[in-house]
Amino acid sequence: MSGQAILCAVLWAALAGCAAPSPGLGPDAARVPVDVTAAPWRSLGLVATAVGGRCTGVLVSPNTVLTAAHCLVDPRTNRAVAPRAVQFTLASPPGAVSPGGTPRQARATEALIGPGFSVAPGPRPDPSAPPDSDWAVLLLDTPLGAPGQVMSLEAGLLPPGTPLVFGGYQSDREGQMVADLNCAVSGYARDPAGRVMLHHSCAATTGASGGPLLARRPDGGWIVAGIGSLAEGGVTGGWAVPTASIARVVLSAHR
Repeated sequence: MSGQAILCAVLWAALAGCAAPSPGLGPDAARVPVDVTAAPWRSLGLVATAVGGRCTGVLVSPNTVLTAAHCLVDPRTNRAVAPRAVQFTLASPPGAVSPGGTPRQARATEALIGPGFSVAPGPRPDPSAPPDSDWAVLLLDTPLGAPGQVMSLEAGLLPPGTPLVFGGYQSDREGQMVADLNCAVSGYARDPAGRVMLHHSCAATTGASGGPLLARRPDGGWIVAGIGSLAEGGVTGGWAVPTASIARVVLSAHR
């Protein structure tokens, strides 16, 4: 698949909602409610913008969240909203009190968006944008969470067939985090410039964008393999930006 084809698929699904009523949910889709007080779901939260955007994000440091760039787009301007217009709320059961009074909500003060990410008026896909640019790192004004809630990023590309779990706050399950606990890496697509997208078999729909595709480490912990970007229309599965690609950009920015 060409880079242009991947990008168009990703952005059309994300911004136009796809042709199917429930993108990413085919007839074999299976999602279940998850315990947001347990790993790995306690590391996820809601990314909300002042213009009504609702997605999922994951803590990668006490004051840093990884999500999808398209989650920050203001449809009136086709540009990312100002960082202060983005709020992140850690997952918690209704009525729960934060352990030790730890804050569970913070605003972004800065945002690093995948190089070259853009949308065209409509908003609609920008065929000139890199296919793997649909990610954003948010710096929060307040550290969140407790020890053990920060997730690590996979530095390489996991082999096809690697088991995954994928969940988030999805539009058809208001206020409840649900996840596919039995999916996998399906494969990868690479464009002529060498940019890679991860294809997965996980069931998820609108709202899960920006959520982490998670794989088990040998020690039983969890690692982020990719960030959800596209929910395909009429079938179960979609595309994600591999965290290996994100890590390279972030490390280069701090050299």
